[in-house]
Amino acid sequence: MLKGFPDNSVDLIFADPPYYLQLPKGKRLKRPDGSEIIPVDDAWDQFDGYEDYDRFTTDWLKECQRILKPTGTIWVIGMYHNIFRVGKIMQDLGIWFLNDVIWVKIGALPNLNCRRLTNNHETLIWGVKDKKSKGYTFNYQLLKKMNGDKQMKDTDWSFGICRGSERLRGKDGIKSHPTQKPLKLIQQVLLTSSKKGDIVLDPFMGSGTTAVVAKALGRKWVGIEREKKYVDLAIKRVENFTIAK
Repeated sequence: MLKGFPDNSVDLIFADPPYYLQLPKGKRLKRPDGSEIIPVDDAWDQFDGYEDYDRFTTDWLKECQRILKPTGTIWVIGMYHNIFRVGKIMQDLGIWFLNDVIWVKIGALPNLNCRRLTNNHETLIWGVKDKKSKGYTFNYQLLKKMNGDKQMKDTDWSFGICRGSERLRGKDGIKSHPTQKPLKLIQQVLLTSSKKGDIVLDPFMGSGTTAVVAKALGRKWVGIEREKKYVDLAIKRVENFTIAK
């Protein structure tokens, strides 16, 4: 789909690609209260090794770089499973880094086997098309105002994980999408680096969070998603979303 986009046509890209978690198929863990944890072992997160994952990552990042405006920016989110590989590929392509931002996940799942530290954050890489790119949007004063009149730091992003009424679930109570991101996280990305009327692209649309936030903030949006169940979910979610007057 990305190959059909014209060069230099998008103002902001937010990408939440597969993390390649490599979790055993069908493995289940239980919380202290006895409830079951269903891991991310879906087919879309499966690859034939790191070489296959790197090839996939290079392909979509090349296209994103091509269609990103010289005045636009790209955000890519990941965890320790993949973010270092993704970051290397971004730099190899010439994407110029502005920041790596730490999202501190309030309410993150504890490490249940007590064999390692609790994974309490995700990393967002923020960059521009190349080293020559100038004039990108950074809403410095707005962020400062949001942060108690103090300059926003790359470690000030503390938001709860997606839960409660925000978490989409089926009639069976199971999560509709296993890696749904919270609205506040995407809102922070768009408020940081876009303006009203900008075109926002999410090449891994999932449950449609980016589209909902873009609509609420007056941005135009484009989403790509290959899993039909998520496409249907995102369309319904966007259509049902209304902005409070």
